Amino acid sequence: MTQNELVQEVLYMAENITQNFKPVDGSCLYMSAILAAMINDHLPVATRFVTGSLSVAGSKIFAHHPIKPKLNQKSGLIAQWDGHAWVEVDDLIFDLSIFRTVFSTAASPHIQTLFEERFDRGTAYLIGQNHKLIEMGVEYTSLELLSDDDATIFIQNADRIGLING
Repeated sequence: MTQNELVQEVLYMAENITQNFKPVDGSCLYMSAILAAMINDHLPVATRFVTGSLSVAGSKIFAHHPIKPKLNQKSGLIAQWDGHAWVEVDDLIFDLSIFRTVFSTAASPHIQTLFEERFDRGTAYLIGQNHKLIEMGVEYTSLELLSDDDATIFIQNADRIGLING
């Protein structure tokens, strides 16, 4: 599978996910888990469902706090987590939730400006080559690899709390 074919297939998946997912900020774990599962189920590539930090133009947008220790806790999992999640395949970054969060009322005007200088405000999701994003001043740093079982937990929780339209 060529990189172009991969991107085309993932674009179809991204459209499906974003159209069927309630438009809420802070949904990176859930949306990334669904995307990772769909790619793993339907494409012959190795995905990495990760959490980490994100900086734009040297400004930290999301810090990294490990999520795995919170998976064993009974409550407050997401409400108390400060971090970001996305999917990687080779040099490609797939971030379905970034613009929902950045252009929500929860984000500061400074953060919104950093993104508006690099992306169209109407962009639904980010798909890009990591090295090209770095050239643009957008730096994803993956720090924690999540498993298929972790993804299943987030998918089940997204369904349970009503984030998936259906």
